[in-house]
Amino acid sequence: MVRAYIEIQNLKKRFGKLYAIQDFNLEIERGEYVVILGPTGAGKTTLLKLIAGLVKPTSGNIYKNGELLNNIPPEKRNFAYLPQTSDYSLFPYMDVWENTVFSPKMKGDKPWEEVIALGDEILDLVNLRTRYNAYPDELSGGMMQRVALARAIAADADVFLLDEPLRALDARLRIRLRTEIRKLVTDLEKTTFHVTHDQEEAIAVADRVLIINEGKIVQFDIPEEIYNYPSTLFAAYFFGTTNLIPATKVRNETNGKVVRAGEHNITIKPKDIIRSIDKEEKYLTEELVLAIKAEKILVTPLRANINPDPKVNVFEGTVEQAFFLGKWANLAIKVEGLSKKELHVIIPSSDLHQYDVGTNVRLEIPIDNISYFIEPWEEVKKLEMT
Repeated sequence: MVRAYIEIQNLKKRFGKLYAIQDFNLEIERGEYVVILGPTGAGKTTLLKLIAGLVKPTSGNIYKNGELLNNIPPEKRNFAYLPQTSDYSLFPYMDVWENTVFSPKMKGDKPWEEVIALGDEILDLVNLRTRYNAYPDELSGGMMQRVALARAIAADADVFLLDEPLRALDARLRIRLRTEIRKLVTDLEKTTFHVTHDQEEAIAVADRVLIINEGKIVQFDIPEEIYNYPSTLFAAYFFGTTNLIPATKVRNETNGKVVRAGEHNITIKPKDIIRSIDKEEKYLTEELVLAIKAEKILVTPLRANINPDPKVNVFEGTVEQAFFLGKWANLAIKVEGLSKKELHVIIPSSDLHQYDVGTNVRLEIPIDNISYFIEPWEEVKKLEMT
C-alpha cells in the first residue's frame, strides 16, 4: 500500500484538561505546500510543534514516508522549524551569514564553495546580502525574521514548518517573498506547512488550505473549493468576506428552494447542486444561515437602466458606508426588511465614485453564489466573537 509522505493518525494533545489538538487525521503528499489557517488559539502552532517533535502527543501517531516519528527526537527528523518568537531562535553570537549557513556547515556534506554559493543565493532571496556581517541585536524584527527564514531554507530539510514566516515584513516584501518561497520549495520538492493569518497569502501559495478551530479540522481542500463551497458555517465565515443571513425555509420551487429572510424571499439551490455538506432534509421549520461572499453580490446604482436577469434575489438598498481598500472597495448597504442589518459588497475601487453614501442601489444575488447551513442564528453570534 502506498502511504502519504506525512501521515497523521488520531492525533491528540492535551494541556491539563484542555485539548489543543484533537481527532486529527491528515495525509500530505511529498512536495505539497499546505497553508494552515485558523483564529488565535486554534492549535496551529501546537500542530507544527507536534510534527517537529518539540511537543509530545497525548495520543496518536505521526509518520514520515511510512516511518513512525513519535519517539524520534527533533534533531533526527530533518525538519526545519521556523518558530514564532521575538528573537526567532537566532544565535546571538553569530552574524547573519553564520546563522544562515549554520546547518549545512554543521552537516559538512557540501564543499565549502557550495556552502558559500548557497548562503549568497539565500541572502539575496531574503534581501539581506548587505547585512551579512550584522548580529541579531543589530537587526529589526523583520530582518531577524528573514534571517530565520534563510536559515530554515539553507537547512535542506525534508519538511519545512513555517510559523507565520512573513508576519513582520512590509507588504511589498511579503508579496515578493511568498512568491519566491513557494517557487523555491516547489523546485526543491520540499513538503511545507505554512501557518498564516493572511488569507490572501494562503490563496496565493497553497496547494491545499487546512482550516482548524478549537484543535479540530474544519476543512482541508484546495483554496478554490473552500472559497466557493465551504463545508461548514465556520469555513464560510472565516475564509473571505462573507455575509451571513438568518433565514427559515418556506417552500420548494422548480428552480430551487425559497427561504424567508426577514420580509424578503431568497431562492437558493438544493445542496446536491451546490456541493455543500448536506444534513437530513428535515428543516421545513428549522433555522438556516445563508452565506454569500461580498464580491459575489452584483450592485448597480438604482438610477441605471438595467434589468437584472434572472428576476430572483433582487433587492433595493442604500449605501451607508464606503471604504477604499486600494484595488477594491467595500460598501455597507442597508436593505430595508432584511434579517441582516446590512450587506457588505466588494467592488473595484475604480467604481467607487458611483456609490457615495446615501446612493440608492439595486442588489442581485445570483442563485449559484449562495451557500446555506442548517444552523441556528446563535451559532453566528458565537462565530462573531472568535
